[in-house]
Amino acid sequence: MRFLLVSVVAGLPSVLAAQVVSPAAVERCQAAEVTVATSTPKVRTGTRPQFSVVVTNTSSRSIRVLDVRDGRRNDLESVYFELVIVRNGRVVDLPTVISDPGPISNADYLVLNPGERLNVQRLSYKRVAERLVAGEYSAFVLFWRNPNEPPTSRCRSSEVRFVVSD
Repeated sequence: MRFLLVSVVAGLPSVLAAQVVSPAAVERCQAAEVTVATSTPKVRTGTRPQFSVVVTNTSSRSIRVLDVRDGRRNDLESVYFELVIVRNGRVVDLPTVISDPGPISNADYLVLNPGERLNVQRLSYKRVAERLVAGEYSAFVLFWRNPNEPPTSRCRSSEVRFVVSD
């Protein structure tokens, strides 16, 4: 018997429950350039890889994004910056820690004017990546900048490669 777990975030269904296409098929971001990097290009089995994200407003208008600088709203970070890990062209199915995010207010957002950037030095993610087996992987982020739009409005970041070894 299988069960589907659905959580509600600010009145919206869970991003994972609403995902109708493969994360790998999501289009690259247009209004913002979203770049993911790793400070751990090589990790040992059982070690959690570390990632960072930079969102740069490449449009001619201001954009509003969730302000996750310096640990702000890390309860929502994994929803709006969802880390996806890929091996051999397939999304790796990893357990995910369930979080219970609080409500969102206007104070939780940051306005990025054209050319400005948001740096997330240490991405907080809920996937249990320390369970990855030895091998070569890549990772990207699904960026959902506006919770008033459906989760299908998310876009994809650049991709970074890393290796897990015994």
